[in-house]
Order: sequence, then structure tokens, then C-alpha cells
Amino acid sequence: MCAVVLFAVSCDRDLPKDWSEVINLYVDAELGEYRPWGHPEDAEPLDGLKIKERKDADWEVIPIDGIMGFSYVEGNEYFIEVEKTHLANPPADASNISYTLIRIISVH
Repeated sequence: MCAVVLFAVSCDRDLPKDWSEVINLYVDAELGEYRPWGHPEDAEPLDGLKIKERKDADWEVIPIDGIMGFSYVEGNEYFIEVEKTHLANPPADASNISYTLIRIISVH
């Protein structure tokens, strides 16, 4: 006769945690095309914000409302300070990064 014993141990310290950093972002004056996860291939792309962390980086497109507290006006180029949060357990259909506006450094 065999016996199998299983132990389940749960420790909060072993679970992945969100972590944040404060960074600066460039936001382009023009919108880009954004296709959220699950967006039908034959459907028109959505408008999204073109952002980058360094001047020499390529633009990345995020949802138009992808920076909490930020009100974008097309035609304006922004340099902003944000809190960038890396989500340990993001929703299945969303990014593992979230942004929250701290302040607008400049608008052109």
C-alpha cells in the first residue's frame, strides 16, 4: 500500500510583485495606429499615443488613454514625467506596463 502526501505552502514573499520606476517619456504630436490584443485583423486599427523613453528610440504605440491622468491634445509634442509600473499579474488582454502622469515637463 502506498501513500502520497502533498504539501502546499504559500508565502507572500514568493509571489511576484508589481514594481515601479519614475521615467521621462516623449509623446509625439501625431497619433499612431494601435491594435489591442484580440482586435480583429480585418478591423480598422485604433488611434494610440506614440511614446518613447529616449530620443533615439523607436516609437511605441499605446492606447490613447494609456497614461492615467494625461490629457493628450493632437498637434502638441510632450515631454512628461511618469510612474511606470511593471505589473506582475496583468490582465490576460492587457499590457504588463501601466503609466501614471506625474507632471508635464514641456509642451511644444
